[in-house]
Amino acid sequence: MKQLFFLSGIPRSGITLISAILNQNPNIYVTTTSPLVELLWRNYKLWEENREDFATKKLQDIKKPYLRKLTNLYYSELTNKPVVIDKRRQWQNIENIKMYKNIFGEMPKIICPVRNVEEIIASFISLYQKNNRKWNYKEMKDNIFENSYSQLKECFNSEFRGCLLLVEYNDLVTKTKEVLDKIYDFVKQPSYKHDLNNIV
Repeated sequence: MKQLFFLSGIPRSGITLISAILNQNPNIYVTTTSPLVELLWRNYKLWEENREDFATKKLQDIKKPYLRKLTNLYYSELTNKPVVIDKRRQWQNIENIKMYKNIFGEMPKIICPVRNVEEIIASFISLYQKNNRKWNYKEMKDNIFENSYSQLKECFNSEFRGCLLLVEYNDLVTKTKEVLDKIYDFVKQPSYKHDLNNIV
């Protein structure tokens, strides 16, 4: 099994920047926005639908091994690197954390970039202007911002707070090496000398 960690957080807070930097490490593969949480959730829920074909003890017993092997198979098709960081904001959702713990028997480690909300809005407005789109605050609703903010807040105020490593955006851009050291310490991986002048 590959070592698996997660990159979640709030939009316009440095998720893409962290991905680009960590992908310089030859032992780490950071995904693009990943469908894994959806693949796992749909398969996980099959066992809870009271389907007759899933009712036998044998099928019940293979649930967790099957989902672990499914996860490893998925990543083995994407990379041969030993460490994977799966990028998807839904990982900070408490239900997904519970699912992960049930399947893998341990709490996930989730890197969560965060940023002052006013700065996030300003960043969105700037992005819209650059793309000649008219800004409307309603754009912050649902999956663009509101859901990820609410999920992170709920998780932070819950028993699952220890799963999260909050990474302040301003620290990321002004104290990048220090933040990277904290990330490596959080996921218990050796530090790597990144080329911060050549981030692709």
